[in-house]
Amino acid sequence: MIVEATPDDIDELFPLWLELMQQHQHYHKIFKCRPNQQQALKAELLSRIKEKGTQVFAYEQDGEWVGMIICQIRKTIVGFELSRKGYIAETIVKSTQRGKGIGKELFEAARNWLHDNGADHIELQVSVKNQAALAFWQQQGFAPATQHLVLVLDRS
Repeated sequence: MIVEATPDDIDELFPLWLELMQQHQHYHKIFKCRPNQQQALKAELLSRIKEKGTQVFAYEQDGEWVGMIICQIRKTIVGFELSRKGYIAETIVKSTQRGKGIGKELFEAARNWLHDNGADHIELQVSVKNQAALAFWQQQGFAPATQHLVLVLDRS
């Protein structure tokens, strides 16, 4: 069942979000979390949830939250034809629950909310090394539009 999460649900959302962060750490250094930073990470997630124009949907099954998606309305350049960006920030379905349509239901809830709140398109980022996620999003109709590049600067 899809649930509209609120900041009060941070204790249910944080373990899912942290699992997503941990899954991504082997994809690239930009996803690596510092040790012993759970409180700071939880505060960051709570801050995101509270942002104006943000909605979090969770999937609850038998009293357990097994998936979540964070979506936002972001303004882009006013002169652009597509100037009301819907953005998918984070999406996760627990590995034991994948392949059951939960991700698609979460995306449908996010897409409907974004549409109802004035979005004229939806963007997201996905790790190029996450082939399963790339395939999932392409099945939902997404196609590459830009290439996100990263250069890690040596600070030693």
